[in-house]
Amino acid sequence: MNESFNIQQTSNMADGSHAGIQLPLPLAGLQPVMTMTASGRNMTDDAISEGDELKVLITTAVSDGDVLVVAIGGTPTVRALFTDEQGRRWLVPRDERCDAMLFDGDTPVSVVGKVVSIEKRVVRAPSAYCLRAIRRTAARQANQQPPSPQKVDDTIAQVAPLVTNSRQWYAVFRALADDGVMATGRYREFCQRVAAVVPAHPHLPVAKELGRLAVLSFRKRVALWDASDAPVSGWRFDEYLNIARQTAALLQR
Repeated sequence: MNESFNIQQTSNMADGSHAGIQLPLPLAGLQPVMTMTASGRNMTDDAISEGDELKVLITTAVSDGDVLVVAIGGTPTVRALFTDEQGRRWLVPRDERCDAMLFDGDTPVSVVGKVVSIEKRVVRAPSAYCLRAIRRTAARQANQQPPSPQKVDDTIAQVAPLVTNSRQWYAVFRALADDGVMATGRYREFCQRVAAVVPAHPHLPVAKELGRLAVLSFRKRVALWDASDAPVSGWRFDEYLNIARQTAALLQR
């Protein structure tokens, strides 16, 4: 497949002369610049998309790897210049669906200049890429197994020494809720579980106290907690956040 990637003039050159494909050779020494609009797709792997504005330096001094504007049989197109192991020079499209062309003098090809910058006309995320990312995420989440009851109890036991007052158990509860282990608002059930796992803890949780903390950013997932919008502040907020993060990390081990 040898699809063309066209360019259209959109502005005059820097020296004030008219931009076009037919250029007097002496102009190359002045290194004028012109802007062209890309259309087609054979340089998409170089991030050149249809509608992009290409700044083209008018020059014949080019080297391997340069992205060039060339006229092939009178038709302007964009290709990369490359010399292979046998010393043959090629004009290469950066799209696997298109074929490279030998730059050997047999084909009527003239170099207009090289692309020095690209201005994106429209910045958009490819829908195919987004769909693949979403499907990968969904597949990973579907394969994740919730922590076992024993894992949850072990986590409560390991994080218990970090809790220095009964209200801090809210951080443990929120981390468990984020992981789907506890249902939101089931504070009484959580308190009973903690009492069963660490009955000798000096600061066992109280359901009503935990419920009072479920306000402001603490109503949200731990990842969304905000020190400026929390029911506790300063170093106390840091302690809650540390306990929640430690709980989440223990669940994932």
